[in-house]
Amino acid sequence: MSHEHHNHNHGNDLTDKKLLFSVVFNFIITLSEIFGGIFSHSLALISDSLHNLNDTVAILLSYIARKISKKPKDEKRTYGYKRVEILAAFTNTIFLFAIAIFLIIESIKKFYNPEIINGKLMLVISIIGLIGNLITAVLLFKDSKENLNVKATFVHIASDTLSSVMIIIGAIFIYKYNWYILDPIFTMLISAYILFEGYHILKESANILIQGTPESMEINEIKKELEKLNYVEDAHHIHIWTTDGQDKYLECHVSLKEDIEYNLDEYLKELNHILNEKFGISHTTIQFEKSLCKEGNK
Repeated sequence: MSHEHHNHNHGNDLTDKKLLFSVVFNFIITLSEIFGGIFSHSLALISDSLHNLNDTVAILLSYIARKISKKPKDEKRTYGYKRVEILAAFTNTIFLFAIAIFLIIESIKKFYNPEIINGKLMLVISIIGLIGNLITAVLLFKDSKENLNVKATFVHIASDTLSSVMIIIGAIFIYKYNWYILDPIFTMLISAYILFEGYHILKESANILIQGTPESMEINEIKKELEKLNYVEDAHHIHIWTTDGQDKYLECHVSLKEDIEYNLDEYLKELNHILNEKFGISHTTIQFEKSLCKEGNK
């Protein structure tokens, strides 16, 4: 049995500071949108603020996860603490679903009984929200190219930016033409988008928590690639999982062909090279065998 593990750099202090600043900055913007939505009677602005609140929590989780992930592995947490982020994302998405459904119900009520909205206040607050999202997006853009965790946060902020643009368009029409009906319509659109976005996050986080095969991985492709080697008779019992959506782990059995001179260290080095270069798998547990498991390999 052999094990290959590689330590990953969890980012520098500057990235942590950017994330922490983004948390505080976005929370202030969220509060301004919540109070702005309440005083202007705009449900769309409140829905956007709750979406921003979710993203603020997502950034906070990203920051905390980076801190926790630096804790050393121990005998009880042999994989470390990376999955804490996934568990938090799963819980956070469930909460986001509840908010979106609540907003859809409220928007239906407002659709049939629209309220008078302070379009000017709605416009001012939504512009502040847009500026806040743009600043955060610029702040995280560079790091999003180097870290998948930060990239996920950046995607959230980018979607918020589009949402803010939609709110501004609605606020202009409400301010100029008193089209109050746009408020519940835009609320439904934003809520539908939240559900769509949340579904994919929920699906991915649930798959990681149950140690499902990452969507980007095809076990049959890996099996065929390994079996191309002249010393491999069969590759089976292949299991692939991830702890945090980034680091991928693989364990498998490799049956070696008989009547050849074995060089296990070289075999292991070549197998790990293929798995890392072609599939991005850098953590492996590979068991070599001759006749064991040859019947009913799966």
